[in-house]
Amino acid sequence: MAAVVLLTVLSGAPASAQQPPQPLPTDQKGCLGPPQGTERSAPWAQQRLAPERVWPLTTGAGITVGIVDSGVDGGSPQLSGGKVTAGVDVTAPGGRADTDCYGHGTFVAGIIAASRDSTTGFAGVAPGASILPIRCAKLGEDGSAPVLTAASLGDGIRAAVDGGARVINVSASTTVDDPKLSSAVSYAANRDVVVVASAANSAQQGDPVTYPAAYPGVIAVGAIDRDGKHADFSQTGSFLSLVAPGVGVTSIGPGGPGQWQGTGTSYSAPFVAGAAALVRAYHPQLSAGQVKHRLQVTADPPAAARPDPGLGWGTVNVVAAVTRVLPEEAGVLRQLASPPPMGPVPDPEGEGNGQVVAVLSLLVAGVLALVLVPALRLMRGGRERNWAVRRTVRVRSRETGP
Repeated sequence: MAAVVLLTVLSGAPASAQQPPQPLPTDQKGCLGPPQGTERSAPWAQQRLAPERVWPLTTGAGITVGIVDSGVDGGSPQLSGGKVTAGVDVTAPGGRADTDCYGHGTFVAGIIAASRDSTTGFAGVAPGASILPIRCAKLGEDGSAPVLTAASLGDGIRAAVDGGARVINVSASTTVDDPKLSSAVSYAANRDVVVVASAANSAQQGDPVTYPAAYPGVIAVGAIDRDGKHADFSQTGSFLSLVAPGVGVTSIGPGGPGQWQGTGTSYSAPFVAGAAALVRAYHPQLSAGQVKHRLQVTADPPAAARPDPGLGWGTVNVVAAVTRVLPEEAGVLRQLASPPPMGPVPDPEGEGNGQVVAVLSLLVAGVLALVLVPALRLMRGGRERNWAVRRTVRVRSRETGP
């Protein structure tokens, strides 16, 4: 069974509110410490997607998003207050997953649902959503980066479905088309759950097909940079659904307040998962398949024909995904196809008035006929003599006197 590395190892460092977010380290073993900096203004990804424009309509409240990952720190300040449930640890039966030594799952959860905070310009796409953490990987015994298998990913997806998730984010991938993983994705689809997965970061290694992103029904997400261009590491292929910010994006970590910066399709997927949570909250009648369709057709399209191998249907557009009217959706079709309501039935007492009106109409028509017919004759005669004055010739009989 091939193993899957979740992400780079993250190092710990003391928090500092005096400096901007620092990049996630790549050479640290062990647990991630508190963030080293704070994002004062809105990060570029949030500025581009502008999810706050739809928050007056929906913040994702009522939607649970499952995070199949390394766990999520429920004590992180922007995720505290009951936003994160106990979750499930599939690596330790009976265990919970609301802690996160490694930090990857917490970073992902922050992009989706971090609460607004007056000390920072960073917030999640759907700050009203709830988080269901599912731990399917943990640090190695020597503190090395977590690894997981395709089978454990499948267990995690099933646990998220059974835990009540309406949207599931999987920021991990494998090149193994494993029956257990495939079955878990089908299990989610049959229960009307949206599954969002990162496309992977192996574009420069030959673009191998990755799972669960490539399974039918899954929303596979690649990465773009600040200029909206395809990130050179981001997986390409016909299975790609959408792209989202994935270079130098900001989110939180376990421990104290503040933020980190990270790069990878692992961090593109949660932007789409957050958008899916907003759509599910605002359009509860839509099925999982309709949510995927809505996200794709409302995306900012690439210059080439869609779907583009590197950009899919385009960059997720949070505002359009929530607000645009799509005639092909079943509810709208029913509304457009319905005939207009019939008018009120005439009052029987008003029938006499109709007879009076009919008689008056006939009288008026008769008067007009008496006036118009002579007038028309005069006009015809005038035209025949070119409108000259009429002259009269009198003939006097010779048999009468002078």
